[in-house]
Amino acid sequence: MRRWIVLIVLWIVLGVPVALLLDFLGVPLPFGIAWILVFAAALLIAQQSFLDEAGPWPPPAPEQFQRGSDVSRLAWAIDTRTGVVGMSLRRRVSALADRRLREHGLSLEREDAAAIDAILGPGAHAALTVAELRSPDLDRLLHALESPSVPSNPERA
Repeated sequence: MRRWIVLIVLWIVLGVPVALLLDFLGVPLPFGIAWILVFAAALLIAQQSFLDEAGPWPPPAPEQFQRGSDVSRLAWAIDTRTGVVGMSLRRRVSALADRRLREHGLSLEREDAAAIDAILGPGAHAALTVAELRSPDLDRLLHALESPSVPSNPERA
């Protein structure tokens, strides 16, 4: 509030001599005062920040949502002729497996096959890293992921 009072007093102190000078030069007094007010309003508007500078820069790209439902996409994720699992279902199963492994302090990319097979069952590491995941391997992985988790550390239990 004090800032506004100082600004108003400053504009009056500077505006009166300018208005009198314009009057002396032949400009009508109301016209000179009006232009001083317009100039003051323009300076006040120019002080405003019109950009939102609070967020990160550059702003993140907008998310692109896929059309349709997950159910319809996952229903067609297995090729019935060859039995090969599609990428959308494979990514989802890999994410579930990685989440289960993180509960035990492991990671799918960094751990060896024996540690992963000990948690998810025999052949789980090979099924998750093979080029083409087949429906029997998918069945075995889903059953292993659905079974209750057994804590690997006695301290965590």
